[in-house]
Amino acid sequence: MEMLDMRQKKAITKELRDRYNRATKKKKGLMLDEFCAITGYNRSYASSILKIKKDKVLGYVKTGGKTI
Repeated sequence: MEMLDMRQKKAITKELRDRYNRATKKKKGLMLDEFCAITGYNRSYASSILKIKKDKVLGYVKTGGKTI
């Protein structure tokens, strides 16, 4: 199986995130197994990135000495 590049992994993550957050616990487990098999991420990391909400800030930017 060929490894995916980062752009492909991000596209898959974006596509799956909404469905994952609305799914039942049982379905989340199945989705997580499939997602890990496709991307190669470990289960713990995969669940944490799928839980991130769409509008959440993932980092901060320093401009002119101020943290935004």
